[in-house]
Amino acid sequence: MSSKPIIAITMGDPAGIGPEIVLKALADPIIKRVSRPLILGDWGVLERTRRGQKNPPELICFQAKQPLLPLLDHPTAHVVCSLSTLTSRQSRPAVSSKAGSHGAFSYIRVAAKLALAKVADAIATAPISKSSLIDAGYNYPGHTELLAELSRTAECRMMLIGAKLRVVPVTGHIPFTQVARRLTRENIQTTLALTHRSLKDFFAIAQPRIAVAALNPHGGEDGIFGGEEIEIIAPAVKAARKKGIPAFGPFPADSLFHHAARGDYDAVVCMYHDQGLIPLKLHHFFGGVALTLGPPFIRTSVDHGTAYDIAGTGKADASSMKEAILLAARLARQGIGRRQK
Repeated sequence: MSSKPIIAITMGDPAGIGPEIVLKALADPIIKRVSRPLILGDWGVLERTRRGQKNPPELICFQAKQPLLPLLDHPTAHVVCSLSTLTSRQSRPAVSSKAGSHGAFSYIRVAAKLALAKVADAIATAPISKSSLIDAGYNYPGHTELLAELSRTAECRMMLIGAKLRVVPVTGHIPFTQVARRLTRENIQTTLALTHRSLKDFFAIAQPRIAVAALNPHGGEDGIFGGEEIEIIAPAVKAARKKGIPAFGPFPADSLFHHAARGDYDAVVCMYHDQGLIPLKLHHFFGGVALTLGPPFIRTSVDHGTAYDIAGTGKADASSMKEAILLAARLARQGIGRRQK
């Protein structure tokens, strides 16, 4: 039996670029060399997308009564577990549908079940449309919150990863007007603890250096531009340091990311989504990866959205999807190796 990890790959929003980038990523032979992909999606959508690609990957449709592991060990083909049967109308590129959103939700739900049951060694997800999911009745602002509920995990964070930067926002997909109200010493300390543990466990950094970004311009300028640094962020950093977490800051965000990108820190904990995502995407617009911190399984993702504006055109860049699968496989192999010791 193969020792390569099983990676549950969700197809994402059927109307977005998910089906295209999943197939493009799987077309690279390296994916098959390092993992056993199990695509959770829609066979019809993938086949229709596949017909429009040059040199598409070979696919096998898993049937319920078949043994799964021998299929996953096929030397060239990738296994698809078809969880929806969307028509061409229900999966038109760039046109969201409730049927497509129900499908996208089911791909994630089954991936989480497989990971929790230890059938899958990790999950890699293609992008979903948050507004379409909410319109279909699934009131989650993103994958992170949904996976937290499915895995009954109290605290989750997203680490966005590129070659030069790793960033972890304290607050996620919330309106900017709510950011300051949502910042507490406790959730900053939780973010620091999750970041510290992930740098040690996933990236083998024995003594991680974590920088903390300020919220206000110039770090608040001693309270002139805001008091969050003095009242909330600095005390949280101090408390984390007392617990052995090497956290530094808060530093003004306008200069911090320059120092982090040149290697002075192993990760930056930032206060809100765009504070960290803008510098990350400036350096890593293609090939960035998201890693969920907190759940009892490995989950990686692309660091971009459904890109309805180019869905169905064949123009989507699959580098982030490929890197997400490769990272999931690498982290899963590390976990398998630790269990076998």
